[in-house]
Amino acid sequence: MQAWMTRTLLIALVATAAGNAAGCPASLDVLANGGKAWLGMSAGGFIAGEGQSFHHDCDGALYSVAIQLVLDGQNAGGVPPLGAGDTIYMQVRTLGGNVLATRSRVLDFSTGVQWVVFDFTTPTLHLPGGDYLVVCFTASAKQGRVAYFQNGDAYGAGVRYISEMGEFGPWTALTPEYGDLAFMMTLEGDPVAAELSTWGAMKAAYR
Repeated sequence: MQAWMTRTLLIALVATAAGNAAGCPASLDVLANGGKAWLGMSAGGFIAGEGQSFHHDCDGALYSVAIQLVLDGQNAGGVPPLGAGDTIYMQVRTLGGNVLATRSRVLDFSTGVQWVVFDFTTPTLHLPGGDYLVVCFTASAKQGRVAYFQNGDAYGAGVRYISEMGEFGPWTALTPEYGDLAFMMTLEGDPVAAELSTWGAMKAAYR
């Protein structure tokens, strides 16, 4: 009986170690290269939203998502600019459109370029490994820009998405030549490596 339990434990530990060998990234990020995509109300009447799909390698938590917001403080086509005191939103969705979590941030600046961070730790957002979508939008009748990597596929595991009705979509995937949203994500990283042990050693550790 003891020999059987020893073999079973060793098999389980070896399988765990093999499953963890590839590891899980603790972060994903794409930097902008001059692209500035419209966010919010336009003079033409549509409400631009911006998004990005991404691949989560392992089961684990998504802790934060950041986008790079570009504000010039100027009216554009009669539409006032986003600025300090305005609220922008970030959602995590399935590719099928189900909303998994929504966070908001009140802006504390009116001009310049800043990373705006959305915290998903309270409550913690756990995601099984797979493909997901993050989308950014504003509910106010104002406008700004979101930085993106233009004219190229900087992030091969996902694509940019756009909406002409803000939160309400439909959210449409763009082809890779339209670039990727500039984003930074922090994720649950590499798990602690498993170590092989005998049943006797395991019992001794708990005496």
